[in-house]
Amino acid sequence: MRPQGESASEGMVIRRPGLLVLSVLLLATWGCGLPGGIGAAPVSGPTATPSILLPPQWTPTTAPPTPDVPQGWEEFRAGRVHVWLPETFEGGDMGAKFEAILDTLKSLGTEFAQSAQFVEQNPDVFVLWAFDPQPGPSGYITNVNVTKEDVPVGVSVEDHLEASLKGLPSQIGLVDQAVVSLGAFEAGKLVLSSDIQGLRGLSVVYLIKDGDRFWKVTYSTGADEFVQRTPTWEQSIRTFQLDG
Repeated sequence: MRPQGESASEGMVIRRPGLLVLSVLLLATWGCGLPGGIGAAPVSGPTATPSILLPPQWTPTTAPPTPDVPQGWEEFRAGRVHVWLPETFEGGDMGAKFEAILDTLKSLGTEFAQSAQFVEQNPDVFVLWAFDPQPGPSGYITNVNVTKEDVPVGVSVEDHLEASLKGLPSQIGLVDQAVVSLGAFEAGKLVLSSDIQGLRGLSVVYLIKDGDRFWKVTYSTGADEFVQRTPTWEQSIRTFQLDG
């Protein structure tokens, strides 16, 4: 596993705030609108039309029940969470980078004030952050993050998916959604498009049910790399594990 201290490439990620803002925008929206979240649910409205269309050759697949770790991959661990990624990835425990994330959001002005407030009030939702330090052709830095949210008893994957789609920020559009099986876990899956500060991206978000808690694993990359990166993500999510 790679060192947890900030490297030069991690500093580059912090200075590219769009890469952090995507996850925080989603967190702030979901934290304020989901059952048991903070504050009132947002007013429902039409789902944003994605500005990015999936290439015709991309077809989503369901992860098999028995995960395997590809040879040469490295384990990333934070708290109860274990996930494996290619050895080129860096990062680790997101809690260690909390102050940098918060400072970045505050520097973006009033448009992101609600997101910054949510982060400041809920530091423990951030679990893990990892990224490929080699930017893609568009300048987008491919990254993976894990967050968590406790929910009331009885909230199903379907309920959580439906609530997650309410009030999506204007910068984010829904491309696809499904309920999938990830080994012993039941999960929701969202494919989202984004256009933040000129960076056009596509993300796959897995909402993994763990009793009365959901773990959200988000894989994000530039729109021009999505097809190439998708097989790696589908292998990585099969390695997701939780300590008992």
